[in-house]
Amino acid sequence: MTFKHLTALAAGLAMAFGATSVNAAERVNLNGGAVDVYTAPQDDITMYVVDFISKNQRRVWVAAYVLTHPDIARAIAQAKARGLDVRVVLDAKEAGKGDSGATYLRNSGVPIWLHGSRAIMHHTFIVGDDERVGFGSASFTKAAMSGRKGDPLKSNAENFNLFVGVPALNKQYAAEFERLVAESSR
Repeated sequence: MTFKHLTALAAGLAMAFGATSVNAAERVNLNGGAVDVYTAPQDDITMYVVDFISKNQRRVWVAAYVLTHPDIARAIAQAKARGLDVRVVLDAKEAGKGDSGATYLRNSGVPIWLHGSRAIMHHTFIVGDDERVGFGSASFTKAAMSGRKGDPLKSNAENFNLFVGVPALNKQYAAEFERLVAESSR
């Protein structure tokens, strides 16, 4: 089921039960698995992504167009310090900018691949343990993850979805991550 379908289903249920709005952080069950859907700036997506990263016990693979949020970078580095298999693929052009978390992650011992074989590498996803994956439109930046409180013109409208109990989805994103690594350089 796609995000578009989930949104339509949630809106339909809300109308059927007389609700005036849909709870953005409501869990949706998926045949034994579940997805937590977060939207910014309503939800502070950062704390959920940091928690998602911290709950993995085996691996954290991150593909990101841009990664400048210090809390996300710190959570990734902490996963590496805990001995997890941590790998990061970043867009080569964005990683070269001064505010990128690439240097911090490298200095923390996290292997970084730079993807420059296409116009841009515009993914934002996390492959966690065998049944865990997260993805959405939100880049790993403060503006995307939590917005600029009090200034809607500097806040993005974004989403990030954290899936648990979905091994087939995890397998697809793990394969995409490995493809990106194969196209990238260190």
